[in-house]
Amino acid sequence: MIIDACAFVGRHPFVRSHNHTVPDLLRLMDKFGIDQAAVSPLAGAFYQNAQEANEDIYANIHTNSHRLMLVAAINPAYPGWDRDLRRSREALHAVGIRLFPGYHGYKLGAPEVSALAETAGKMQLPVFISLRLWDERQHPPMCMVPAVPWKSAAELAASHPDTKFVLSMGRFGEVAEALKQTAETRNLFADIAGIQGPTDCMRKLVAEVGSDRLLFGTELLLQYALPARYKIDYGNLSDDDRQRIHASNLMAILADRQ
Repeated sequence: MIIDACAFVGRHPFVRSHNHTVPDLLRLMDKFGIDQAAVSPLAGAFYQNAQEANEDIYANIHTNSHRLMLVAAINPAYPGWDRDLRRSREALHAVGIRLFPGYHGYKLGAPEVSALAETAGKMQLPVFISLRLWDERQHPPMCMVPAVPWKSAAELAASHPDTKFVLSMGRFGEVAEALKQTAETRNLFADIAGIQGPTDCMRKLVAEVGSDRLLFGTELLLQYALPARYKIDYGNLSDDDRQRIHASNLMAILADRQ
């Protein structure tokens, strides 16, 4: 079993892509041996009202609910975020929520983010935090979005120990330091979609922080899936470590939901 903890559908406004729909995602999941995926709307990072993006993709996600799970985009800086959160949980059957602080223009230390984290914890919804969507060196000049500081994500997790958090698209050093900083609360996890090195990176990362808080992630349809597969398949990991990263860790997070 392989579950992708970081997948998107939709178009990026500055990237031409032939793959942007739910059928495209399912086809590529089949090609690369991915059984299920936690999916967010890419438009959720760019719409003023992120909830509209959740509504846009819900029908296709729900039709394929045996393989796809909605991680709803929520903007805590937008009025009515609490209503959007409740609707995403109750009507759209979201299994988690995704934040885009860099694109929505708020800091993770803001009061509204703390309120959202508290509410999500009570609903037993994990909070996915996109540190970046893609490599900052590739950003177009009119849309330069700095990465979200990993330290602010670790501090948010430490201050809300009853809420689960997932870092998305963190680099090796960011993931290692964030997981070390939350070693006591152990409520912060990280996908591997943004880890680009060093050589033998997964063995080194597991040696530093263990495998029980790492999640398989590709960032389809923005990135290719094969590098993520290779990181695990050729990562000099034990069978137990591979199983945890591929599926068991995420399944345990989602099993906490009521």
